[in-house]
Amino acid sequence: MAKTAGRPPRSQSDIVEFRSKIAKHAVAIYRAEGFGAVSMRRLAKEVGCAPMTIYAHFEGKQDILRYLWADVLADMSDEIQEILKLIVAPDERLQTAAQTFVSYWIDHPDHFRLVFMSNDVTRSDVSTFVMDEETLAHFRVFSDLVQAVLQDHSNLKASTDTLISGMIGIAFCLNTIRDYPWADATMMTDRLLTSIIGPTKSIP
Repeated sequence: MAKTAGRPPRSQSDIVEFRSKIAKHAVAIYRAEGFGAVSMRRLAKEVGCAPMTIYAHFEGKQDILRYLWADVLADMSDEIQEILKLIVAPDERLQTAAQTFVSYWIDHPDHFRLVFMSNDVTRSDVSTFVMDEETLAHFRVFSDLVQAVLQDHSNLKASTDTLISGMIGIAFCLNTIRDYPWADATMMTDRLLTSIIGPTKSIP
């Protein structure tokens, strides 16, 4: 029997599938018109259900945005973890993770703008998301990687935060100021790493 339009999914797999479907439509609207064009009513129309069905799965527009942020960060982290499976040396693991992080955001400028440059977002929305344990875990991986390389752990947090902010800065510049003749992103990331932890092995 076909599902009735607007009828809330019942099983857990149905709920996950429905939330994913809503997210895909939200991303499509965002890419075409910006996040300001995303609304619960429009999403309901796009999906073919009642607005209340959307509200049964998301508290509101900002909840959808947080879902999209989490999805993008998970995708980025999965890419890093997949590459690290084949690498053992601590310094090479850190460099590979850093290069992959920067490359991900440069290769996915829409994802970068969504996560780091969304409009109509309150400080409370950002704070709630950033302090979520799952969000922190995506960045904590760099703390573990830096710790494995540095001999002096007393400056671990400062070193890790400097690295993360520097990597985001590189991606930001290359995504938003494209006309400037920036140096190669790989070279800039290597220089950033060297300034924080000293020389590392080069990646072919």
